[in-house]
Amino acid sequence: LTWVIGSGGLIGSAINHQSTQRFDPGPIPWRDDESAVAKLKQSLQAFSARTSGKEWSIIWAAGAGTTASSDDQFEGEVSVSSAFLRALREAPPEGQGAFALISSAGGVHAGSPNPPFDDGTEPAPISPYGRAKLQQEMAAAQELTGILPTVICRVSNAYGPGQDLTKLQGLISRLALCTYRKEPLHLFVPTSTVRDYIFTSDVAVRVHAWLATVHESLEPTSKVVVIASGEGTSIARLVKIAGEVSHRRIPIAMGSHPSSRNQPPDSRFVPTPIPSTEYLPSTPLPVGVKAVFDDIAHRLAQAST
Repeated sequence: LTWVIGSGGLIGSAINHQSTQRFDPGPIPWRDDESAVAKLKQSLQAFSARTSGKEWSIIWAAGAGTTASSDDQFEGEVSVSSAFLRALREAPPEGQGAFALISSAGGVHAGSPNPPFDDGTEPAPISPYGRAKLQQEMAAAQELTGILPTVICRVSNAYGPGQDLTKLQGLISRLALCTYRKEPLHLFVPTSTVRDYIFTSDVAVRVHAWLATVHESLEPTSKVVVIASGEGTSIARLVKIAGEVSHRRIPIAMGSHPSSRNQPPDSRFVPTPIPSTEYLPSTPLPVGVKAVFDDIAHRLAQAST
């Protein structure tokens, strides 16, 4: 039985889609911290009633903040997740359980030197976003060590269909949106900026694989892993791929934004090998970009009708 908290988000929805037996407590009132905590605690009790001693997993993939958000915006997110972790520690469901936290490799290692980074690289967040993610990681390790097997998944730049276009993030989705609207793409960092892009369904496969591994170990310890493609791609290369996929020229407009100071020039990662796993599917970047472009085209067509 799998409960994905944040199943409406980009990564959470992909993980939830690949869960065989899903628990859905209904929407969480995220806009009000007190109400969100109350709903989460109530849902935890309902989840516990459903486990009946069976194998279960809880995955925290919630979070509305981005690298452009302020410290104040993250206070609520961290306090809500910490309150849930305390509730889980005090009353874990019966049966063989495990917990996974979806974190941000780019946010946690934005200030780390000498890329590529791996699971042993010292965290060095430089933005409120990165600091909040690291706080959540530390809280999960502190609250659940000795209680549940816990895997902290530092994910590189995840992309895929369903990106929230109201957020100042998701470069590939913005590329598609600008292409079909025939607008220039506004960039706030140099086109030489390098990121590790991984398709959301590939993230989901790896999160489930890690959960299977920690379920087998039965050790109530906390483990940090990196989930990434292992390939660095510059923005210039990404724009070229997008042009090839769409058969259109994408004009670029360079600009400035306060959040650009939180963007490192090179965020490459070394994925953590998953024990007893020989092969996991990896979506080639052009294939993934095509899927995002198709999704944006479909959404724009729906909006116009």
